[in-house]
Amino acid sequence: MNNNILLIYGGNSVEHEISIITAVQLKKNYKGKYNLLLCYLKDGEFYFSSKLCNLDTYKKPLKNIPKISFKANKNYFYVKGRKISFLSTWVVAHGANCEDGTLSSYFKTLHIDTISQPLDTACIGQNKILTKKLCSVPIIDYFEANDYLFSYELKHLIDSAHKLSYPLVLKPSNLGSSIGVKTAQNTEELIVSIEELLHLTREVIIEKHINKFVELNVAIISYKNELIVSEIEKVSSSKILSYDDKYVNNSKSLDGQKKELPAKIDEKLRQQLIDYAMSAYTNLKCKYIVRFDFIYDEQNDILYLNEINNIPGSLALYLFEKIGIEKNKIIDMYLDQGLEDLSNEKTIITSYEQNILKDNNFNFFKTIK
Repeated sequence: MNNNILLIYGGNSVEHEISIITAVQLKKNYKGKYNLLLCYLKDGEFYFSSKLCNLDTYKKPLKNIPKISFKANKNYFYVKGRKISFLSTWVVAHGANCEDGTLSSYFKTLHIDTISQPLDTACIGQNKILTKKLCSVPIIDYFEANDYLFSYELKHLIDSAHKLSYPLVLKPSNLGSSIGVKTAQNTEELIVSIEELLHLTREVIIEKHINKFVELNVAIISYKNELIVSEIEKVSSSKILSYDDKYVNNSKSLDGQKKELPAKIDEKLRQQLIDYAMSAYTNLKCKYIVRFDFIYDEQNDILYLNEINNIPGSLALYLFEKIGIEKNKIIDMYLDQGLEDLSNEKTIITSYEQNILKDNNFNFFKTIK
């Protein structure tokens, strides 16, 4: 019986390496009802081999790793003459050009089954500005910068900064893992930081700095028309962490942060956070596992949604373990729901042919006058 699920990871993203870690962890640790196969995307090529389970494989050129290709309407591929069939692809690639729906859309265009967030949800979740505009829960005050505003409306940006007051926090709108996060103490630093970030992204979000805060994270999974809320974790830090702070300069854990799980917070704050997360999950039409990251302003007792993660690192499985659902069970639930959704989608009509081009009375030139 075919129970293969093809994990698609890597991709054209600055979070490429984090995606590798997520996929390899899933492959090594999962012992559920499905068979996870690793399919690595690098520089526009798909690679398939058992060697991809070893992190050392990624430290050198992939000369001896077979490349594969996909054909329309075929849930299988060939590698070294051997046919490999799969129930569905499953995109676990993080970041822009992957997590935003780009990668899953490739497979959908080929009519190859893929488990992923709906395209509109993926696009919104990857874009911090759109998330803030549409999430329907409290957010930190912010303004936007882009190429046009930086080139022609610089005074407007400087005025907006003075209204929020320094220091300010700058983030690429469509990147995650704290890549490109900066702080500006004055106008000079603001201008330099925006200019640098516009080499990473087309839009920059500039937020009011919260002096004393903690991060609170929670995940939700939808299963059988029910929303299951994970345990809440607290990340104790009033410092704005960069990518290097989280992943490079700290050896304590994967993201190098001091965490409290479960978070020791009062019941009122806990319920407020859960209500906000469920509201955002519903309003943004999320599916499967999504992690919601909040900022809690301790001085003013205000909870803000910071961002959402459509494909959280390691799928936030550890958060569900703390409510008694072990990792294998959560992944089985994720994939069971995904395959059920794919089956339901196939009942939807996606083409509507009227044979207009075969109609002898149809006059193309007349219609464009």
